[in-house]
Amino acid sequence: MPQITLRPEGLTGFSRAGCHRNSHNTSLPAKITYFFNARFFSHLPASPCVVRWQARKGPVSAMRQTAASAGAAVIGLSSSNTESLQICDALIVGAGPAGLGAALLLAQRQGWERIVVLEKRPSIDMEEYDRSYVYGIDWRGFSLMDAADLYSVLETVSIPNNRKPIHEIMPDGTVNEIQFSKPQKGRRSSVWLPRRAFLATLHKGLTEAEQTGRVKLLNNVTVTSIHLAESSGGSGGSTPIVVCACDNATGQEVRFAPRLLVGADGMNSDVRRALSEWAPKAGLPDDHFSPVVLDSPSAGLRFKSLPLQPNPTFRKMQRQPHQKSRSSPASFFSALFGRAGDSAKSASEAHNATTYAPMDITRANIVVGVKAPRNRAMWFGIFPIVDPAATRTVTVVAPAEHVIWSLTSGPQLGAFLQDSFPQLDISSLFTQQQLDTVAASRGGAFPRPQYLRHFTAVLPAARDPPAAELSVGAARPNGIADPEDAWNSQIMSGISRSASAAASAEATRTGVSEAAPSAPAVTSSPSALSCGVALLGDAVHCFPPDLGQGVNSTAMDVLALAKALDEASGDLARALPLYEARQAPEAAALVDLTRFGSPYQYRQDKFRGALWFANFLLRKLLSQLAPWVFSPQVVGLLTQTTFSYTEIRKRAHETTRRMWALAGVMAALLATFVLKSAKAAASTAAMTAAIGV
Repeated sequence: MPQITLRPEGLTGFSRAGCHRNSHNTSLPAKITYFFNARFFSHLPASPCVVRWQARKGPVSAMRQTAASAGAAVIGLSSSNTESLQICDALIVGAGPAGLGAALLLAQRQGWERIVVLEKRPSIDMEEYDRSYVYGIDWRGFSLMDAADLYSVLETVSIPNNRKPIHEIMPDGTVNEIQFSKPQKGRRSSVWLPRRAFLATLHKGLTEAEQTGRVKLLNNVTVTSIHLAESSGGSGGSTPIVVCACDNATGQEVRFAPRLLVGADGMNSDVRRALSEWAPKAGLPDDHFSPVVLDSPSAGLRFKSLPLQPNPTFRKMQRQPHQKSRSSPASFFSALFGRAGDSAKSASEAHNATTYAPMDITRANIVVGVKAPRNRAMWFGIFPIVDPAATRTVTVVAPAEHVIWSLTSGPQLGAFLQDSFPQLDISSLFTQQQLDTVAASRGGAFPRPQYLRHFTAVLPAARDPPAAELSVGAARPNGIADPEDAWNSQIMSGISRSASAAASAEATRTGVSEAAPSAPAVTSSPSALSCGVALLGDAVHCFPPDLGQGVNSTAMDVLALAKALDEASGDLARALPLYEARQAPEAAALVDLTRFGSPYQYRQDKFRGALWFANFLLRKLLSQLAPWVFSPQVVGLLTQTTFSYTEIRKRAHETTRRMWALAGVMAALLATFVLKSAKAAASTAAMTAAIGV
């Protein structure tokens, strides 16, 4: 990756007032001078060069100039290596839904002129079979798409949910239709689309920002180290954040000094790991950024994805599909958990009356396997897609003891699938090479539900030497004033700590958990701008995909961060505590909901699954009889309302308490009735005995 050199003498500042044109004088080895009218260049199609920034003075100029000049002191490199330090407003690690969504919303706002997104995959649109999820986007995801003005694009690449009944394809080739209730009037139906299509939609929204140079997406780049300044004010104070990354293709290292570092890199986040290592040095508890890990009936289930050929077919019986009742409990249970089909013998006997028919790719399909023991039972869930020529994926979810995990060759896997699904022609649906690849894959496992209580940090900004000289106390060589300086002491004791500390203090003072916290006092001087770190999406909360809220909760995180930045006028010292104060309760509530929302849909425990379904039906019935007292089950609240996760959890627990109270009242009434009946029987017996005497 060709590098950019930012010389201190050429770094004269950037304006936060909005978009403006800068002139860049670039000296190339060919002794030719070029002029560029873009704002930021992460790499140019030439060998290493020098880029001099000539722009109007702005409030962040001093910070960037000092950061560029002090890079060697920060990361302990020789002066020859400091020239690769690239200054940017925001560095986003990860180009999934969280990273691309954050880039989209930051690019819409003033003050965020240079945004870099690092992605370790070679390209956004590459096909990853083990990550070829199908997303269910609901109103939460729509909110992000509306904010990015991409909803119309989303409509063209997705299929609305609930538009058509689900097809349940049985082993004997019969087809059942399962119809759920229609979405409420005035509300947009949730949609299905592949993960790859959703990422492409988000990336499309960045086209203009990439063309102007405001956003740079760097693929095939791996983060190698992250340095965060210590609160003690050591040499790291001049450049609070330094991120080193390596181009996987060339092996070249690039260093970034962002004002905001965004960790959108999943549950194994490198940014979160850096925060955990930084916490003790900043005077925070060792576990300050450690997740709260819970348990779930679906945690630990293993999964593996199989690529499905376009336009799949199945053996179909020559009769009309059976239409099930829209509100039939049996139909809901069958769709949610699947059900064991006919035996392989009866299914094969039915083949004489079948013909091949294409699956309807515009609707969801459930392919039910033959009756088998728990460690051999199989079923496929196939989600709808728009493009009939696109490769689809079928995801197998099964316990660790299932026989499918012991199949290590393609022929073994193909034979097992054919025995499990006689209504399919496995050889026409999967190539031998695909079966070999899938058999060799280890797949993945559903994580235990977990969330962070703290996921932001505010660090002190670098100060320019002229400003430091005007403050009380002598300035250090790296541009940070002496710790005795009142201003610098305030920064070190207040700003350079987890943003959650400020949020908690304000919440305690006001008694309102989501009140906007007051950040530590910050001088209005341009040189007092803070740097910060924020986590988004799976880096904050991750869980099994039982409720389909992974991508939707990520959208809410991105929107909350953008809203906090707006309310704080871009001041990270105020915005990050505000973002954390709002989203920390949401993360905790969502993870709690996943533990009992719909954890038995994978048929891992039929008895407990039946109990869950009975609870679902009871809550549905009670909510219909007395909606002002009882709420539907979590699944219904998520799909039929626009409540926050905290509100949904509150209503679910309130309904549970009221159901127990109702059960207690009914038990008391029953006991009273039984007691009175017993007394009456005893009295009658006594009278009879007296008359007989």
